Amino acid sequence: MKKVLIVSAFVLASGVAFSQTSKNVEDPIKREERAKDLKDKMAKELNLSENQIKQINAIDDKYKSQEESLHAQAEAIHEKRKKLREDKKAEIDKIFTEEQKLKLKDMKDKYHGKKMHHSDSRKGSSKRK
Repeated sequence: MKKVLIVSAFVLASGVAFSQTSKNVEDPIKREERAKDLKDKMAKELNLSENQIKQINAIDDKYKSQEESLHAQAEAIHEKRKKLREDKKAEIDKIFTEEQKLKLKDMKDKYHGKKMHHSDSRKGSSKRK
């Protein structure tokens, strides 16, 4: 049972290496190195045989292209959503007068100021000066 849990953790961890979002982009070479290091550590800790390592690598290879494809699709969707939000904002901004735009900017500044102040107060006295 313990081996199954550890192998499951290994499989999940190797999948995480390919599920990086555009906010957390990492050099693919470093990601590959980290995945290899993790595989090596798990193989050693679990005392996996060469046959088990080959089987795991084959399974990993089998799913790798699908994971990469989903990752690319997720990035594309993220970019489409970002563009959609920008288009929506631009269209709404056309409705406002210059005075309303200035007032909206002030409202946003006040909101973000309060929001930052509120979140800082929850963190204690770790405010930087």
